[in-house]
Amino acid sequence: MKKIFAVSLAAAICVGGMTQSNAAGHTDKKWAETTTSDGYNVVVNQKGAVLGYSPKSGVKLLTVDGLAFKDLNRNGKLDIFEDWRCTPEERARDLAEQLSIDQISGLMLYSAHQFKISPEITDDQEKFLRVDGIRSVLNADDSAGTETTTKWNNAMQSYAEMQPFGIPINTSSDPRSAARADGIYVKGTTGGISRWPSNLGIAATFDAGIAKQFGKVYAKEYRMLGIGTGLSPQVDLATDPRWARDFGTFGEDPALSRDMTKATIEGLQSTYDKKGRDLGWGNQSLNAMMKHWPGDGVGESGREAHSQTGKYAVYPGENFQAQLIPFVDGGLNLASKTKKSSAIMSSYSIAWSDGALGEKVGSAFSYFKITQLLRDKYGYDGVICTDWGVTKTPAKSFSTAWGLEDGYTEAERHYKALIAGVDQFGGNNDKIPVLDAYQIGVKEHGEAFMQNRFKTSAVRLLRNMFQIGLFENPYVNVAEAVKTVGNPTDMAAGYQAQLKSIVMLKNANGIIHQQKTTTQKPTVYIPMIYRPVIENKVFGKYDPASWRLPVNLEVAQQYFNVVTDMVHPTLSAEDKNGKPMATLADITRLSKEDIQKCDYVLAVIDNPTTEGNLFDGYGWNQQDGYIPVSLQYGKYTADSAAVREVSIAGNKGENRSYYGKTAKIINASDLDGIIYGSTAAKSATDKKIPVITVIRANNPMVFSEFENKVDAILMGFGISDQAYFDVISGKAQPSGLLPMQMPLNMNEVEKQYEDVPRDMQCYIDSDGHTYDFAYGLNWNGVIKDSRTKKYNVPVLTQP
Repeated sequence: MKKIFAVSLAAAICVGGMTQSNAAGHTDKKWAETTTSDGYNVVVNQKGAVLGYSPKSGVKLLTVDGLAFKDLNRNGKLDIFEDWRCTPEERARDLAEQLSIDQISGLMLYSAHQFKISPEITDDQEKFLRVDGIRSVLNADDSAGTETTTKWNNAMQSYAEMQPFGIPINTSSDPRSAARADGIYVKGTTGGISRWPSNLGIAATFDAGIAKQFGKVYAKEYRMLGIGTGLSPQVDLATDPRWARDFGTFGEDPALSRDMTKATIEGLQSTYDKKGRDLGWGNQSLNAMMKHWPGDGVGESGREAHSQTGKYAVYPGENFQAQLIPFVDGGLNLASKTKKSSAIMSSYSIAWSDGALGEKVGSAFSYFKITQLLRDKYGYDGVICTDWGVTKTPAKSFSTAWGLEDGYTEAERHYKALIAGVDQFGGNNDKIPVLDAYQIGVKEHGEAFMQNRFKTSAVRLLRNMFQIGLFENPYVNVAEAVKTVGNPTDMAAGYQAQLKSIVMLKNANGIIHQQKTTTQKPTVYIPMIYRPVIENKVFGKYDPASWRLPVNLEVAQQYFNVVTDMVHPTLSAEDKNGKPMATLADITRLSKEDIQKCDYVLAVIDNPTTEGNLFDGYGWNQQDGYIPVSLQYGKYTADSAAVREVSIAGNKGENRSYYGKTAKIINASDLDGIIYGSTAAKSATDKKIPVITVIRANNPMVFSEFENKVDAILMGFGISDQAYFDVISGKAQPSGLLPMQMPLNMNEVEKQYEDVPRDMQCYIDSDGHTYDFAYGLNWNGVIKDSRTKKYNVPVLTQP
């Protein structure tokens, strides 16, 4: 009975057209207004919405039934879209009907990365807000602090509110919370946004409760920063161990990824009261944009679809359906009141098949993937956004228009995506090609068809803004954000998750064990690591070659007396800016005699990383063409029978094989540090010097090169130095489990299928332990608990 009454009341309220003058005199005023120190006004309705607006915007208040509403379109009456008592769906439909095609085209744009923000908005930002009508903005400045970020949000919202209809900005961000990253948000171990493991680290906890807790904190902090949409979680299955984006996933197992996806989105999309009760959508909710439909972790030979070298997704195991499980059974099947992920980002790649997976075009242009599968088969009516650069023209800008690179205009690419079922275009600040796409559609289908097509997308896009309260109050309290974002409680929760994500792979003779008493700080040798020049031409980033200590020295000195190598830069070696840079020869390792005076060797390394990056051709270079993506430090030439001499994918006879080629590893010298330290330690005659290896992992790796030379191995995924040190020093017991298999060798990597999870023979160490999915050690030995019982079962293959 209550539900019927609520629907009837909403229908009665949402009739619109009520003016301020004919309503104000009938009911006592039930709201109060104050002006904040941040320059915007706050209006509190009794048992109703809290409003925020800028006095500079020209927006006035309407009083209806004694309650306050914002007159966003300045027409002197209460429209349905302005009535916070109506449902987000009703409001979105009302506003969509009032908007012109020109205005809707702006809603369909998702801005390019905003790498530099400040308390004042730029001329370019004013232009894309006013002229192009953009209302979805990507804040990519991870060097700005909380105060700068919140002031920028308020300035942007005030300017947007001045425009017709006062449509607020739905700001977004890629994940910022991984503990190992650059920028003020994640520097050190305290201050800034709270720090958690990467998605792969969250998965390594095998605990959906931690994922949900992370989602709640993530949403709270983002909303306090003025961010309304998270471009996450990334839920692609990491079924190829070589893929450069494995670290952003929840691993390779469909069931584990499904559960982590559900829990994360349930945590971040719902607003919860103080007792933890799910209230559904609210002003503490964050829109989730899970990605990348229908799974982008299947690039041939582990290549990445940001560049044309990885544009083909392949399914040699005929296992396309398994890739859908995290999306369909996870993000589209929530147990919370928000029910489904409010937005989905499409993948870049072309599904290579005999026609069963649709036209050979990138996912954003695929009618089969977007409409037939996602819209029709799985009933999804939320926002679908392309990944960035899909509609751009190659050679003129960063473009990922796979399948439509040649022979298509930008307008035609936009039209192709619109007809496929896409609502929004990532990385486009220009509405002209969207309007041109509209005209193409009018010629092919008529005006009525295209008007309906645009308004359908407008409803979806606006609904996401209404459901999180942006139309009521898009402004944020700067002082409260500075005080609350990264508070000690949330920091502690993130840190505990970091500890629980660490996987102990080896612990010979219990080298790592509980410390019940405080002991004198041990003296530890930490080998330096070398990195060559690292350049990203797309984003204009450049790091000169250097030797570096692989840990934060200030943090390390809290636990150890640190000794290391001597680096002496060669002044004759210069980078492209004419500044001195290090070479591989510019180091003198600590003497073996000095190492033998230490209590142990601590080698901190990254997993083997192939030359190149996501944008400039991972697994490819100008000199060699296609090369193998290797998971070992040492020389690897792909000449075994398992290597394809002819690639699966490639148009017009193109062969993208790397058979007979040799991999190029940028951090091969990491292995040198391990071997040198181990050799020195093992040659000591008067005492045993343990060797502990810490691996900061983005991918699986081959362990045969060094495992038998070390005593203990810890693997972590996007976590802080301090977390490793607390485990090493016995203050915290490791409990993480491998979210991915570790291969026996590179031949196993070549034999496995890109689309099939858990299909490799795994490495067995010198203690007889197999580094398989769901394996991990604690102080007592191999972990066998409810988590391993639940997930270490046969692999799911169908949603």
